[in-house]
Amino acid sequence: MNIYALIPLTAVVAYIPLLVTTMSSRPWQARHRLFLIFLIAAMTWSLTDVFLRSNAFPQYNVLLLKLVIIGFTWTAVQFHAFASSFFPPGQGRWLPLAYTALALVIALVAWGYLAEGVTVFNGDKLYLDYGRGTLLLAPPLLALAARLTFVFGRMLRTLDNPVLRNQIFSLLLGLLILILFTIFALLPWGREFAITHFGNMFVAFTLSYAVIRHQLVDIRMVLRRGLAWVSLGIIGVVSYVLLLAAIHTILGFDFDISVTSLVTIIVLFVGILIYKLRDYLFVTVGKAFQGRSYDYRQKLSDFASKIHNVFSLKEQGGQLLELVTKAIGCRRAGLLFPEGGSQDFVIHFVEPKGNGLSGLRLSAQNPIVDYLRRERKLLTKDSLEILPEFRALWTEEKKTVTSNEIELFVPLISRERLIGILVLEKKHSGRYSLEDLCLLEEVTERVAVSMEKEYLRERLREREEELSVINRSSAIISSSLDIPRIYDSFIQELKKVLEVNWAAIALIEETHLRLLALYSEIGSAWKVGERVPLRGTATEWVASHKETVVEPDLSRVTRFVTGKVHLKQGVRSIVYLPLIAKGEVIGSFTVASSKPNAYGQRHIALLEQLASQIAMSIENSRLYAKAEEKARIDELTGLLNRRSLDEQMTSEINRHSRYGGVFSLIILDLDGFKAFNDNYGHLAGDKLLGKIGNIMRSAIRSTDQAFRYGGDEFAILLPNTPIEAATQVAERIRKQLPTKVKTGYIPITASFGLATWPADGMGPNEVIGAADAALYQAKRKGGNRSHCASGSMLPLEEAAASAGDSRDSETLSAIYALAETVDARDHYSQSHWKRVKEYAVLLGRALNLEALDISKLETCALLHDIGKIGVSSEILNKQGKLTAEEWEKVKSHPQVGVNIAGQARQLAPCLPGILYHHERYDGTGYPKGLKGEEIPLEARILAIADAFAAMTSTRSYSEALSLEEALKELRQSAGKQFDPHLVEVFCSAIEAAPVTPGERR
Repeated sequence: MNIYALIPLTAVVAYIPLLVTTMSSRPWQARHRLFLIFLIAAMTWSLTDVFLRSNAFPQYNVLLLKLVIIGFTWTAVQFHAFASSFFPPGQGRWLPLAYTALALVIALVAWGYLAEGVTVFNGDKLYLDYGRGTLLLAPPLLALAARLTFVFGRMLRTLDNPVLRNQIFSLLLGLLILILFTIFALLPWGREFAITHFGNMFVAFTLSYAVIRHQLVDIRMVLRRGLAWVSLGIIGVVSYVLLLAAIHTILGFDFDISVTSLVTIIVLFVGILIYKLRDYLFVTVGKAFQGRSYDYRQKLSDFASKIHNVFSLKEQGGQLLELVTKAIGCRRAGLLFPEGGSQDFVIHFVEPKGNGLSGLRLSAQNPIVDYLRRERKLLTKDSLEILPEFRALWTEEKKTVTSNEIELFVPLISRERLIGILVLEKKHSGRYSLEDLCLLEEVTERVAVSMEKEYLRERLREREEELSVINRSSAIISSSLDIPRIYDSFIQELKKVLEVNWAAIALIEETHLRLLALYSEIGSAWKVGERVPLRGTATEWVASHKETVVEPDLSRVTRFVTGKVHLKQGVRSIVYLPLIAKGEVIGSFTVASSKPNAYGQRHIALLEQLASQIAMSIENSRLYAKAEEKARIDELTGLLNRRSLDEQMTSEINRHSRYGGVFSLIILDLDGFKAFNDNYGHLAGDKLLGKIGNIMRSAIRSTDQAFRYGGDEFAILLPNTPIEAATQVAERIRKQLPTKVKTGYIPITASFGLATWPADGMGPNEVIGAADAALYQAKRKGGNRSHCASGSMLPLEEAAASAGDSRDSETLSAIYALAETVDARDHYSQSHWKRVKEYAVLLGRALNLEALDISKLETCALLHDIGKIGVSSEILNKQGKLTAEEWEKVKSHPQVGVNIAGQARQLAPCLPGILYHHERYDGTGYPKGLKGEEIPLEARILAIADAFAAMTSTRSYSEALSLEEALKELRQSAGKQFDPHLVEVFCSAIEAAPVTPGERR
């Protein structure tokens, strides 16, 4: 075997692994069979040429040449048959012409027009004479080549699929190489060396990996790297030759052993130089082809290698998408991960951030997801339109892909499971190359494991947080039956795990909805307590279906009448959840966000759990309210019962003690009700009681409350109502009874007892007792009349006598507390009584009074204005002049004070001082008009102390006087308003005191 046979022999050896690889590729398709036949033809051609070039059988050289020509033609025809299998449907493959050309070659060989002879030179060199028939063979082969070039050229202009584009590009490149090497074979030096086989080997290798096995080897990448290596080789050879030439010329060395050694050293030097220049050349060539994206591709590759050092899914996803968009040059990229609960793939990260891809969602049963899970390779938009398995895509899913302009779906596979999907929109310019796809597949394969680990860790953290929120929210919602009061706290807890800008609880009440609770950051068209028609609302739908309904984007689709209202308020996505109690829907729990697609399956599962807790709490609240109502309402009359009266009395006493004013209580008892029952029966008596309840309700204000006190007794509580106004109400009801209640020959009248707080009692039982006693008096006088308790007209003697009743220390404490409250209400001078006490004690000591009398003065000073509890704050703090009516109310406060203080036995000695401290020395004071010494001493002392304390304090109607001015005013009023002797003693004591008592702390 000679050197000329090595080239075809190398081709035969190279074809063997390609043949084995092709035969092992499964499943087989028609293209696999065509490519296998192409390899067999090429192998036959090369093997025949081995026997020819080796000149081992000289006598058969012409025959072998004929077989070589037939083998070459068969190889060319099979290449056309294989390449034309990539034609789109409807494009003619011209196979008859191809096989006709093969038959023509066989005929020309048989007739002797081809392979006319083989000439041997220098013992083993062959010169091949292909014959005149070559001109007849060229036209059909060139026609087939032109057909391939034309069809593939059109396909490259329209194709977007980068894989198919790479295959077509590879076929065109193979065709060009075959043509070039065939032309080389016709040249004289090409006939000596079988270089055509080199071209065929290159075509076979390229097609095997880029077409048959679908390996994503970008031909442009191969060319780029090949160019870099060729450049290195050329630089090395040129440097090597230049160095040898320089050495030979300058030094005159011949190429002996020493020269060879030197050349070896030079070669090593050149090799090292080339090695050092290798990376630089690769980078330079890479940047020349890829431009600015080259650096980002390197960063992306580095990031994929170091992603295990990033311990946050948010950081991993953000950095990955940012580098991918810049390295690939796509408009936008997104990462989808499985959603908890549904396992649908939803968008988690988008780069650059914006509305694009934000609503992308692929269901777990989506054919796209199924393909990526099964095939574990990327999917192009063209494949969605070509492959039959994607015909099952719903119109909405196709619209989602089209509207988002998604070009690529790249799976993230970890441990043979699909854990995420990388989606890419169109590139800013051009189409995706196969090198882009190679880079994406390489990067996603390297980052998948790390991202799965962080995704699972993130899901675990989210689940723990959700469980924590569920526990805390459940504790909040079950902590009270008053849902509106705790609703804000509940929503604040909920906001820790999902977006909430508006939320409401609505209860179904026949044909309407009533808003029980409301939370809003963006305003609301409804208020708490408002009733909304049920028809056409989402609550009506969830009530009939008992299912949750989600509207992901109200700007696109809204199903209910309230949708436009929500959208106008700024709501974009909303969830309606049924509140189910005992199998029945009692209302809905609505959660809304100003962002579209804010709620996924994981959020809905969480909300459904909380909705069941809310429904249970509401149902408990309803049951409790019904029980409370039943316990407080008298079923027969519909009025509040005795228990409610006791509670309301306590509440009104606390409220009036804090804010001032008086309230009244009316207790009425039907006259002759027993006789009515005896004559007409208890059923008629029950109806009568119901009528009485209706009359009472119609005769009182909305702020008043009517009660059934027991049997045929009723009560009316009138807040902020003096005894005079209460008497008018009682009389109005008394007069209406005979006219509105028709009872036959037995007339129905009522007796009324009235009492007022605090004049008739400090506690609930005392006021009720006073009203009950007044009712007894009305009954004793014949009935059908109203009678007031002591009220504002109780004489001093009766008040002092009543102090001997069962009054205890609790009553006394209540009176003192009430006095403090009255003093605090007078804005011009809080702690006024303390200054009055100090001045009164100063005067008492100047008069050498006994210690017991001094103590009595101190108590009188504390209680002297307690009766002002019955005067409103507006009158007490009025800046202008009082009207006659207002002045009369002010003048009544000494009598009211006596009535209050008279409730405690211990305060009986203080009553004269309280009642008469506004009497004047000349007899023109109030309430009795006493004169001179008729006024008790303690009252005359209190009058001076009270006036002096008032004059030296800033009041709503006057400024404070100086000490000298106040003393002058006292002296001027001596004998008129004040006792002249006491005035002189007081003035002398004030002037002699080193520190004025009122200035002490």
